[in-house]
Amino acid sequence: MKMCQFNFLLTNEPSEDFLVKSIASEIGLNYSKRELNIIGFHAINAFLTTRTSCDCGSVLGKNYRENSSEPDWQKEKKKLERKKFSNKRTELLLEQRRNEFAERNSEAVEKELRESRKWIEFIHDPRLKKQLSKIGILYHQFSGRLEDEKIKIGVESQISSNKVNVEFLRNIQEDEIVWVQLK
Repeated sequence: MKMCQFNFLLTNEPSEDFLVKSIASEIGLNYSKRELNIIGFHAINAFLTTRTSCDCGSVLGKNYRENSSEPDWQKEKKKLERKKFSNKRTELLLEQRRNEFAERNSEAVEKELRESRKWIEFIHDPRLKKQLSKIGILYHQFSGRLEDEKIKIGVESQISSNKVNVEFLRNIQEDEIVWVQLK
């Protein structure tokens, strides 16, 4: 059973962790070193990016986790009609549900954009490019304690930093290491 998502930045080259941490901190990301059991990857440093208890609801991998598509309003109307509500009450309830959906969706989009801006700003920070030639991004849905989990990487890929945008972040798959080329 999956419990919580955690996002990580990865490095496999020497850097001054304090400087990278200060850049991440300025932008609103955490950068605390964690020991992860990533099967087949022994010379990799992992840094937890969350400032809260977990990264559930993160923009990373959102396209694979959530179905935020609009409900079938005709189907919703038929459900209400089966309950023998009056036409006026049915229309009022449908309007209320449409408004609630719109509000939830706009809040989620705004949260997603705020988080995306942090990732993009971090990756494009010129000071980071002086420290590292590339940085990895990984997220994993943990089923227990971080220290006890064994992570099996499904895909490892590379991308140029100028290709990092909201849609790219939404399309990262769980247990995929994406190496972002900074230089």
